[in-house]
Amino acid sequence: MAVKSSSSGAQGRDRWILSYADFITLLFAFFVALYSISLKNSGDEQRLKETLQGVFDAVQKSVKPINIGEPIVGEPKDIEVIEAKPIPAAPPTIEENTSSAVYALLSQVVENQFSGLHASGQISVSESADWVSLELKSGLLFGQGEYDLTNEAVALLILVANVLKAYPSVILVEGNTDDLPVNSRRLVSNWHLSSLRSSSVVDELVYRGVDPKMIAPIGFSSEHPKVRNTNDFARQQNRRVILRISKRGADNLHDYLFQ
Repeated sequence: MAVKSSSSGAQGRDRWILSYADFITLLFAFFVALYSISLKNSGDEQRLKETLQGVFDAVQKSVKPINIGEPIVGEPKDIEVIEAKPIPAAPPTIEENTSSAVYALLSQVVENQFSGLHASGQISVSESADWVSLELKSGLLFGQGEYDLTNEAVALLILVANVLKAYPSVILVEGNTDDLPVNSRRLVSNWHLSSLRSSSVVDELVYRGVDPKMIAPIGFSSEHPKVRNTNDFARQQNRRVILRISKRGADNLHDYLFQ
């Protein structure tokens, strides 16, 4: 009996901690009120009301009785049973849906945002068994004999990057030129020009969030013409950059190419 009485007395002596905690909380609310009164910005009154309401709600919770003895064990009553809803199926993976999703999204971007360029043949989207290809004429992206992107090219590539980020896959960016020799002190050859142009596109796409492990530039110079270089119009068709998006899934471009 002496031990029980001592334990009960210890519990009684510790109850002052609850009152002390409530006092500290109210004191904190008082200083919050003083600070808020000094504020002059619009909306401070509502913010003060919300802050004090939260503080006093916490005080009310703290003064509720605290169970010290053994918890009551029993069957709960009047508990609403919530029926578990089935988890929706996961969206198709990139391997299952690349060909339809990427092709459809790129086509939509081209038709909705660049219909005039599409009609004039400056930009086009095509699809093969293994790749989705976005072809951009060099005159749309660069100045004559240049490899720095124009402002219009950057705006276009921002939209393209959004699609590529949504459906990550291996991307090869191909640079192509016509057969005329370069006329610039900065450039050695068409190999140099085609590589720099494809690299400029890759740099911009990576800057906009495309995974650098999944993309790489490649220059073909004039060795992969679309049509024969017989006149100025034909050469204009051959000066282009092509984004080839693979339909086959991979973790990175290196393994995709070499393993």
